[in-house]
Amino acid sequence: MHVDARGQGSLEFLFIHGFGGSSGVWAAQTEYFQTRGRVLTVDLPGHGQTPWNGQTLKDMAFELSQGLDEAGIKGPVCVVASSLGGLIALELWQKRPEIFRSLSFAGSVPRFTAVDGFPSGLSAVKIDKMKAQIEVDPGLTLDVFFRSLFTRQERESASYAWIKQLRVQMPVPSKDVLNTYLNILKITDAREILRSVNVPVQFILGDGDYICPEGIVGPLKQILPGARFDVIPDCGHLPFLSRPGEFNGLLRDFIK
Repeated sequence: MHVDARGQGSLEFLFIHGFGGSSGVWAAQTEYFQTRGRVLTVDLPGHGQTPWNGQTLKDMAFELSQGLDEAGIKGPVCVVASSLGGLIALELWQKRPEIFRSLSFAGSVPRFTAVDGFPSGLSAVKIDKMKAQIEVDPGLTLDVFFRSLFTRQERESASYAWIKQLRVQMPVPSKDVLNTYLNILKITDAREILRSVNVPVQFILGDGDYICPEGIVGPLKQILPGARFDVIPDCGHLPFLSRPGEFNGLLRDFIK
């Protein structure tokens, strides 16, 4: 797994991107936190510079663990995960809890498909529809999905032009890669793993995020009563892109 390491200091950070992204989505966080510690960003399998070999979720956590070893990371690490990246972070927790200092979820939950008592914003029907669209045009499907992750206010902001350009610069993963990750989103339920986490946990959510709606906060509090919840107004699924200053401040205050 490709790992990029920058900065120096007493803290160590690991940023894990989500579906269809790359390590580049964390540019604003890398710039900000590399003056405070060592910042690691990764390209998940099939994304960016990491090759695709049909990895499972457990394979991804294993390869991430290897990447941290190769980078000389022993912990404790402040782990920050976006969207699907949170599922990989929880798999890593199950494998190597000793390396965690804290765990922050950005638009991420332990289960992305809705069930009774856990109102996530995705459904098996929506995921299957997106898989069918990927078979026709993966690039267009990813672009439309990416746009849907931002609120109207975000899309009308001055920073959205930069965000769109960032999306254009990221290579489109293959159909196989995208469909595998969608299957992971469809079937994975990591709520019991989350229940076992005993380091400080933070959820940073946008109040306009349809994938992780505000209604999910109550069920998450039942799983992990001691977690911290920060809800950003007029914000969608990727607050670290649309509101980097506010996001960085919330993360900084949580880990200090």
